[in-house]
Amino acid sequence: MIYFLSENTTTGTNAGNKARMDTETILKKKKYSPIEGPKSIQRLKHGNKISFFLKNSSFLRRLKKIPLNEYLVVQYPFLVSYKNGEGWLDCSFILERLAKRNKLILVIHDIDQLRFESSRNNISDFKLAAYIISHNQKMTNYLINNNIDQNKIIKLEIFDYLTSTENSSNHYEDEALLCYAGNLKKSKFIYKFPSELRKSKVNLYGNGYTGNQNGLDYKGAFPSDKINSIIKGKYGLIWDGDRIDTCSGNVGNYLRYNNPHKLSMYLVANMPVIIWDKAAEADFVKKNGLGITINSLNEIPEKINNISKDDYLKMNRAVKDVKSKLEEGKFLLNALNEIESRMKNA
Repeated sequence: MIYFLSENTTTGTNAGNKARMDTETILKKKKYSPIEGPKSIQRLKHGNKISFFLKNSSFLRRLKKIPLNEYLVVQYPFLVSYKNGEGWLDCSFILERLAKRNKLILVIHDIDQLRFESSRNNISDFKLAAYIISHNQKMTNYLINNNIDQNKIIKLEIFDYLTSTENSSNHYEDEALLCYAGNLKKSKFIYKFPSELRKSKVNLYGNGYTGNQNGLDYKGAFPSDKINSIIKGKYGLIWDGDRIDTCSGNVGNYLRYNNPHKLSMYLVANMPVIIWDKAAEADFVKKNGLGITINSLNEIPEKINNISKDDYLKMNRAVKDVKSKLEEGKFLLNALNEIESRMKNA
């Protein structure tokens, strides 16, 4: 039997919530046995550990029901809500306790050491795991370079995107050239779009837009389980930071390692993509013919001019091939099947 920690995650406009909910749905599809996670804790000035252990004695008792040395899947980082889901606290410190009794399988959503200037030591957490599901080869290389055994790492390739809603457009006739969806508050580059791109129109979706520029059409924020059926634009843009000539800062640099969930959202919406050529997922886009890679936003007009209608429709067909796999959870299912195979041969 393989167990997993079941999170109390609700839907919303946060793509991270969507990824975690889909992961849990796929774990249930695999018939893994759920262990109900903590309900909520408080954010304390002196840290969260005391609150966690005081508030979650029933959760700790549930953990003891898992037989010794059985496998336990944990989504990483291990998050617990506070203020009725208004925020989430990283409680990955529990992993050390879990690893004393069980063999951990960590499904990585984020590595904060790569995202922020300062964070807890993620590498020490990964050393506790029996198996790790990494985003892609670039993230896998990072783990190996930090002395994580490559034999316990399995690549996801791309996040799945389970949905029952359909985007009826193939987007070739869409009025706007670009669609950009995400946390607009941190995406400072949107206020610097080249005039030529603004003339071609850009649709923006998400929270945090405060501008009023010609050519940028803010469409609002939508639930993460419905936005794929709503977005419009010939291409979905994957870019981050505060510059247009390169992806910059912590959020931009993070694209070198992570699988942005917006890539999956665009593909499920039938939308070819334009992605920074140094992003980790640029390799996946090129390999599968899903769109265009760029070094700078200034390159987009010239690259688009070289794309014929036949070229676009060919990309659109490739998008739909990957889309069908994303909607079925194939990428995580394949990673879990690979782990099970390695368990049997260990």
